[in-house]
Amino acid sequence: MMVSNLHAAIARQPRLPRFLCHLYQRLRLQRLNLVTGAGISIDAKVPGWQDLLKRLAEIQGGLPDDLAAHVAAGLQPEYLGQIIYHRFRGACPVTEPAELRSATVEYEWGDAIHKAIYEKVPQTIAEVIQTHPYLAQLRDLSRKVSLVINFNFDDLLADAIGEQVKQSAFGSESGNALSVTWQPPLTDRGNLTTVYHVNGILPRASLKKRSPQLIFTEDSFADARARSPGVSSEYLFLRFVQNTMLLIGHSLADSSLKNYLRLNRDKSPANHHYMIYWIKEEGALSEARRQDIFEANLELYNLVTIFLTSAEIGDFLEILNLDERGFSETVETLGEDRRSRYHYYIVGPVASGKSTLLEHLRCFHTHEEWTRPPPREMYMASSKIGEEQQAIIDQFIYSELKEKNRRMHAATAGLHFMDRAPLDLYAFSKSDDENKIKSHALRDLVTRDQPLQKGEIIFIEADSKTLVKRNMARGRPPEEAGKQPYFDAQTMTLKTIYNPSFVLSTDENSPGDIARKVARHVLFEEYEPTELNTIIARYE
Repeated sequence: MMVSNLHAAIARQPRLPRFLCHLYQRLRLQRLNLVTGAGISIDAKVPGWQDLLKRLAEIQGGLPDDLAAHVAAGLQPEYLGQIIYHRFRGACPVTEPAELRSATVEYEWGDAIHKAIYEKVPQTIAEVIQTHPYLAQLRDLSRKVSLVINFNFDDLLADAIGEQVKQSAFGSESGNALSVTWQPPLTDRGNLTTVYHVNGILPRASLKKRSPQLIFTEDSFADARARSPGVSSEYLFLRFVQNTMLLIGHSLADSSLKNYLRLNRDKSPANHHYMIYWIKEEGALSEARRQDIFEANLELYNLVTIFLTSAEIGDFLEILNLDERGFSETVETLGEDRRSRYHYYIVGPVASGKSTLLEHLRCFHTHEEWTRPPPREMYMASSKIGEEQQAIIDQFIYSELKEKNRRMHAATAGLHFMDRAPLDLYAFSKSDDENKIKSHALRDLVTRDQPLQKGEIIFIEADSKTLVKRNMARGRPPEEAGKQPYFDAQTMTLKTIYNPSFVLSTDENSPGDIARKVARHVLFEEYEPTELNTIIARYE
């Protein structure tokens, strides 16, 4: 596939291929949703908000001049919409019977907005797709996700999807079927993409059902805010927390969208969303300005900003539409990393917070400490473990290490985290001879068919006093909770084994802060995998 348009984008943002890997991983896990805004429709000649207001102002003489004065005075677009609506309503003729006046005004108002929106849009959706720089790619990606949250009134994206659905069988390889709604869909349905118009919808075809309300004026925005928290608000909040969002065509002007992003940042610290920030051409924004925007969005909203031109957006979306093999082959030719898979092992002494961190990292692909329940002998006090019990424990551990290694090798494109690394067992040895026995077992039982999958070490530590307290909080009696020297030695041994370059203390950071730092490290920093197989040789 041709990705020539992305080379300049990768030069601007070297981690762009890694962002693609994360987005593709979430797509394959059915955890990617799209959030679309006015930018995608502007390329189809739908007016932006200010231009829409100007077109609506033309319905009454003198209003364009007044609108320009209000704009110069700094009034917000929704407030300007309220002014135009007020003038429009006052100019509407009296109806008979009078009870129908309100409904008539709302119909005429919706009709006026409809005409203003579609005035210069090409006549058919085929023409729109032909002239739009990336609508076809966005359509195809939309059919791979369960939800598209659309902040626009127009139905061009849904129309593009619908036309393609008509030409293919339900649930075919082309993608999902389509549902369009202005009410929050409370459940996902298999093989279905729901386009949810949060502000209402005005379909281009006049016989298609339009939403009863359009959130366009100041009073409609106020009513929407007053209804929160409600079903729609709770639904969207959960969507933002549980999924990864790709924002396309947004300027972050919508206060409700910013609120959802901020709530996600606070409730799910490791979960980062992505926003494509449109630039007209290379050099349209200086590096300093791009960095300012990137850092502000990251700190405020856990939002990763990707700066792309229209042509680059098309290539970016096209890569996400590839099958697994095509995606990996393409991404592995791009950027500095030239890889599609990133492996991470979470390492640290007992009770340091490894499992807690893993739980926070569900926005990536995670592997638990064990793939099946451990035998009861694993929970016996060391003083009560004899040769028979040790044999059962050893058989379980080496079988688990082999299976976990197989899973890490089989991992597809994306970022993968595993609770504990395979060589942690050396930290529990009592002698060099025991290490040699373990090394032989690793070679014979675990790595005989395939070597250990290398990966970067994420090292989590805590003060030994803290570790003793946590062990007792887990239900271990004081005599079995371990002593400070034991945990100090275990921490030092693990550091000697792996020599980690990325170390975090759970004493100095909250679980959420730890998770956010880890997520940003793996998304933005150098990937430094450890070659685990050479470590085994040190202990043979």
